[in-house]
Amino acid sequence: MTKPLLPVVIVGAGPTGMTAALDLAHYGVPSLLLDEDHHLSDGSRALAYHSTALTVWEKFGAAEPMLKQGIGWSVRHTYRGEKRLYVQDFGQPSPGFLPRYINLPQADVERHLLERIEANPLIDLRWGHRVVSLSQNADETELEVETPQGRLNLRGQYLLACDGAHSTMRKLLQLDFPGQTFNDYFLIADIKAHLDLPQEPRFFFDHPTNPGKTVLIHPQPEGIWRIDWQIGASADPQLEASPEKMDQRIRALIGNAPYEIVWVSAYRFHQRLLARLKHGRVFFAGDAAHLVAPFGARGLNSAIQDVENLAWKLAWVLKGLAPARLLETYQAERWAAQAENQRVTIATMRFMAPNTAFLRFRRNLILWLSGFHEPARKWVDSGKMSTPFVYTDTPLLTPDIPGETWNNAPVLGARPPDLPLTVICNGQTRPTFLRRLFGSGFVALYFADQTAPAHEFSENLAEQIKFPFEFYPVISWKNNTSKAVLDADGSLSKALSARSGTLYLFRPDGHLALRRRSGEAQDIIEYDEMLHKI
Repeated sequence: MTKPLLPVVIVGAGPTGMTAALDLAHYGVPSLLLDEDHHLSDGSRALAYHSTALTVWEKFGAAEPMLKQGIGWSVRHTYRGEKRLYVQDFGQPSPGFLPRYINLPQADVERHLLERIEANPLIDLRWGHRVVSLSQNADETELEVETPQGRLNLRGQYLLACDGAHSTMRKLLQLDFPGQTFNDYFLIADIKAHLDLPQEPRFFFDHPTNPGKTVLIHPQPEGIWRIDWQIGASADPQLEASPEKMDQRIRALIGNAPYEIVWVSAYRFHQRLLARLKHGRVFFAGDAAHLVAPFGARGLNSAIQDVENLAWKLAWVLKGLAPARLLETYQAERWAAQAENQRVTIATMRFMAPNTAFLRFRRNLILWLSGFHEPARKWVDSGKMSTPFVYTDTPLLTPDIPGETWNNAPVLGARPPDLPLTVICNGQTRPTFLRRLFGSGFVALYFADQTAPAHEFSENLAEQIKFPFEFYPVISWKNNTSKAVLDADGSLSKALSARSGTLYLFRPDGHLALRRRSGEAQDIIEYDEMLHKI
């Protein structure tokens, strides 16, 4: 009997795979989610999540419990010894805005995602399913899977490999995973203790309790603290993780305060990136595709951006709303994003764990100068924090018209800053946020002094656009229009450097695709035509 052809098979039910299944379901696409294990992660592992990851999880109801449990923070401190060198202050979020970062152990993130998966009829999650072979042709992929009930053959139109650093899918396709491994070992402990410290991360170079090396302290919920020690290339990780050694390290930091060790792990950092993220009908995302050192929180955050980039494209291709060639842009956009993450984190690791005499001399000189010469502090690298990538080299944006200026507005390919909005629908107002307009189809914002041009604009689009999109006139007064964004105080106009007649077009993932000072319906029609000829 011929096995049914599934739209999408996802291998790996960690946070990347779970998010992929939920995001596809958000677009109405069913998936089969396989994992060879049968339990969630342990320990903190991935810990700090950027607001853009929370925005993705917010779409399907997973962000709210994470926000309630997690610790939001907007300030990060960097020290040399016990002298503070600088503070990264992202600003406290106003009510309704997402915090720039929250700290929440990966196991809890997975638990909240799993709750949403179990409530979603479009997702078939199967534990204890290990893929043992993979083949594909021009039309489908085929898997042979070991299950508790025996061998099983599965067919899928597309396959997402989200199965982590030791990816079976990568091995089955015999793909090289080029990169490097840093020699220095690091030791992590999650400890439960009452510490009289603000709920903010602290990074130390040359801490008195770990001379010549680094210490990172992160707060977690429920009185748990994560401590990362750099222990060097020649350390014996097993010895360093022994109860006696761990007690010495912890006591040196917290004194006589009672504590309980919750989780311990020792590891080396890897920097690796597949040459291609798309192989036929197989897509790689998260740790299966790229590995980076965790300083700057560029691991799981960038994995969620992989998923957000791919999910709407897969959904549209599967629904016949776009040609399959659209999927090639996943490689172009996300490989560039991950190459940038590699560049940033390799620079950080070279500063933290210099592996040549010159790099050690440079690092030590910068740290010494930074103690009394403030300009030197800009060269201190304790990890540049994760931010959304700007897609500049992609066919999915339309260049600006030469001569048009957009002072202080987001650049093409970027995400706009979040803003509070009021949406008018049939005369009724509803407060919301700009981020919540994205995530279904393209979003067109047309800034209008009068409603008549906006209605004419909308009518010209209604029957000619093939891709899903929402059209919002942006007006400065309340009226009985069927749908509009009220910008009474001009904050949206200011943030987007817009005036009457300005048109913005955003992709489903919120990245800016097109803008015009004197926008016309034809601009969007031509973009739609380009999308279908890509």
